[in-house]
Parts: sequence; structure tokens; C-alpha cells
Amino acid sequence: MKLNILMVAAVAFVGLPAAALAQSASPLGTFKDWNAFVSNEADGKICFVASQPQDSKYSKPVSGRDPAFFQITSIPTKNIRNEVSSIVGYAFAADAEVTVDIDGTKFKMFLDASHPDTAWAVPDQEAALVEAMKHGTKMTVSGTSSRKTQVSDTYSLSGITAAMDTMTKECP
Repeated sequence: MKLNILMVAAVAFVGLPAAALAQSASPLGTFKDWNAFVSNEADGKICFVASQPQDSKYSKPVSGRDPAFFQITSIPTKNIRNEVSSIVGYAFAADAEVTVDIDGTKFKMFLDASHPDTAWAVPDQEAALVEAMKHGTKMTVSGTSSRKTQVSDTYSLSGITAAMDTMTKECP
């Protein structure tokens, strides 16, 4: 995974200028299929783990797509711990239902019109989703694009626990 692409992905929902975060972000390590990062900002640290899909399936041919990421972010100074999001590389349909399937257990995500390419874990399911990720082997994120294409991205969960442990040590 390229560090500069991940930095752009991370700032999509934390509201920081991409260039500023990219200049100060440092890798904490690569843990099989997941990477951990930290950025020291004026108002505190931002830590996150991220991965990219190993496979993507489409209901019809697509002509292009920006990079996709699944990430978990912690910002201690803002009391944000293990915020789960997915930047999918396309705009979701306004009425899209986004689901995460971890080894058969399903979780819903919600959309925010101000970030049409991002879905977040439903807050009351977030802790259970993170725990399922730590114990699972495969995760699929499914949603519908604004062009009505059904998209399913499959991620490996190999290394997620070690990546999150490293993130938590850096951003307790």
C-alpha cells in the first residue's frame, strides 16, 4: 500500500488537509495485509490502520474507480476510538445500503451526503464489528454506486489484530 494514497484516504473523514497530514504521517508497521500509521498534528495524534481489497466484484462493467480502503481510526484528543469507515473509490447511491460481512456475520454502515464515497459503521455496532474483524478471516463490503452498480470488495483480515494493537499503543 502506498503511504500517500492512505493519507488521502484518512483525511476524507477527519477533515484535515491531505497535504498537511501526508507530510507528517509515519508508518508504524505492516502487519500481513494491514498497515498502521500515525500523524502528529498540532491538536494531537491521529492513528489509523488500513487495508485495501484483495478482490472486487461488480454487477456490470466499470470504466474506472479510485482506490478503496477500509480503515479504523483513533484520535485521542477528540475522544475518537476505533472509528470504522470505508472509502470505496466511487460515489454511493443516495439510498444505498452498505453492509459489511465478516465470515457470515453482517453489520450495517451509514452514509453522509457530504462524503459520498465513504461509509461509517453504525455507532452501536462499531465495537462488535471491530471484535468480529479481530476474530475473522475474510470481510466483504457491499454497496451500490450512484450509477446503480452493485459493488463487493473483499478484504483479508490477516494482521488486523497486530495492526490495531500497534495503533492502540501509539494512540491509547
